[in-house]
This record gives sequence, C-alpha cells and structure tokens, in this order.
Amino acid sequence: MKQLLLFLYLLPSILYAQIDPKYGEGTVPVVDGKVTFTRELRLPGQTQEQIHATALKWASETFIPNNEFKSRILFSTKENGQIACLGQQYLVFTNKALSLDRALVTYQMYIECHPEKCNLKISAIYYIYNIAGKNEKLPAEEQITDEYVFNKKKDKMIKSTGKFRTHTIDLVATLFDSAEKALGGNPNPAPVISQVTVAPEKTASAIPSAGISALTGYKQITPDKIPGNIYKMLSENWMLVTGGSNTQFNMMTASWGGLGHLYNKPVAFCFINPTRHTYQLLENKNTYTLCFFTEAYREALNYCGTHSGKNEDKVQGSGLTPIFTPSGSVAFSEAWMIIECKKLVAQQFNPEAIYSPEAKAQWGKNLHKMFIGEIINVWVK
Repeated sequence: MKQLLLFLYLLPSILYAQIDPKYGEGTVPVVDGKVTFTRELRLPGQTQEQIHATALKWASETFIPNNEFKSRILFSTKENGQIACLGQQYLVFTNKALSLDRALVTYQMYIECHPEKCNLKISAIYYIYNIAGKNEKLPAEEQITDEYVFNKKKDKMIKSTGKFRTHTIDLVATLFDSAEKALGGNPNPAPVISQVTVAPEKTASAIPSAGISALTGYKQITPDKIPGNIYKMLSENWMLVTGGSNTQFNMMTASWGGLGHLYNKPVAFCFINPTRHTYQLLENKNTYTLCFFTEAYREALNYCGTHSGKNEDKVQGSGLTPIFTPSGSVAFSEAWMIIECKKLVAQQFNPEAIYSPEAKAQWGKNLHKMFIGEIINVWVK
C-alpha cells in the first residue's frame, strides 16, 4: 500500500515537468496552421549576391546526405536569392545502456537573401517515432504546439510531448545561430517569431527561360530529349499535377494527358475536373508541374489520387517532399522527372465536343477542363 501511495504521489512529476521559459507558451509559432519558426538577420553593407553565396556555402556544409539521412539542398537560385534545404536527423531523448529513446525529425529550411538582410524559416516538421513497436509519423502541429504540450493551467509540460518540443526548439536555435554566425549578421530585435516572409507571387514575365535554372540533384534537358514512352508513363505509371505556390499548393494523381507541339512550342496537356482542389490552384497561377515517379512511389500516388487537399495535409499523408522551381512552381524531390509548364491554352469541355457515345455516357455529365502548357523546363535524375 505504501508503494502504491508513493507511486500516486509521484505520478504528477512523471506526467508533467516544470517549464523553462525558453520552451514556454508561445515559443512554438503557428502560421496558417503550420508550425513555422523564423528569424530575420540584418547584414549591413552586404549585397544579395554576397549573402546568397555565403548562405549556400553554409547550407552545403550543413545539409549533407548520407546512407542514414536524406538531408540535402533542394534548390538554390542566385537570381532570386533563394535556397531551400531538407534536414533530417535524430532527436535523442534518452541514451542509456539498455534504453535508447529517439525520434527521426524531418524539416525544411528556407533562406531568402535580400540586400543587407536574410530571412530564415524552418517549417514542414514531422517526426518518425516508435510507438508500441510501430513507427508512427507525427506532425509537429499535433506534437509540439501549446495545445498538445501543456496542462490546462499551462504551468506544466507533459513529458511525452514536451521532449519533442524542447529538442525541436533547441535544434531550430542551433541551426539559426549557426547560419547567423556564418553570415556574420545580427538578429532583428523586432518580434518576428510569429511572422513568415513570403516571396511575392511570380508573374509570367518573371519566369526564366529554359537553360538558366537548376534543381539540385537533377539534370536539365530540353523537351525534345524527354525519355520514355509517354503513353505508358501516363496510363500505367501515372503522374502528379501540382498547382499553386510555396504559400499554398496541392497535387493530384492523373493519367490523362500527353506531350506535343502547338503554336510552334513544345507542350504538355492534362485534364482536370473542376471539382478537384488542384483545379482552382491551376486557374490562379500561370505555371504548374507534372511529376513522374518510379514504381516505388505507387502508394504515394494512390494516396494523392484518393484524398483531397481540402480536408487534409497531403504532403504529410503522402510522405513526399515538396521542392520549388526558380519560377515558384511546386514539384517533389522523389520524382525522377519534372516537367514545368506555363499555361498556353485552357478550354472547358462541353457535351457536344464528345463524339464517342461510350465516352459521353461515362464522362458527359462530369466534364473536365483541358490545360495545354508550354514546356518551359524539364529536369531528370
């Protein structure tokens, strides 16, 4: 009985821990529903080009892929002063002789260089953690935010989720401090932790011509060198059509489309139903991407074709890693080929346009819109 009473007495200290102000309420910012850490550095006297060169050197030394982790630079554009990186490493909570408690954390770090300043951002954070013998994917939004970490009075931290919060905050601080030291900057004293710097929407005139842009890990080719059997690539292997920008995007699986030549331009065409979430994003932006994957990503493509971005986070659900082209389109680093298009023709179907009785019977009441895009970039691994 004494042992039971002792356990009950100690139970609150097992479940809860006192809060260090460093990890207290409000120290994990949420922007548009996503955990997003930011820091602005002031770099007096430095040009955008100088800042970008230094930041790229720091990133190349920090985000290094190996057999265990997928850390790497996703893309870098000197013209826009942008760098995006994928980070992956272990957060070690306990490491004893007979007890190793750790989680694999994955995140994205964005660096935006401007004359005399640099904006750092870390977001898209999730964890892979072993629960009852099974690896579970835990998004940061459901693990380290105030709602999931504190008791009702918010004066104590729940240990099971608090360990993720403290280690994540420490990791972010280490990365930001390291970048700041490399760049030789001073943090902006203004309270920017709950803000996020978003690049302005690119217009068609800002799209670079083919041949001057690059994606890390990819080789750029001309449209006439696109490999493979496009019929098989679409009908059997499928593709992802992705519309939007780095502030809002969505992808959907598609098997209708093709490649061709129109108005003396290389083109790709696809067909989107207006009920799909991706449709509106394609309508609102001039550029979009078509991504092709190997059979290893069949499950991810199945998921993207059967779930709606209106209702859930398809990036987390699919496990795919978004990357951004120099013109601001969204693609995925797991794709073996990325075709970037600029809208050339968009035409809504009507029932009279369908001559096949069988096709009209099946699709005449669920009409798609055809998007024909000029191919402006092609990247392959």
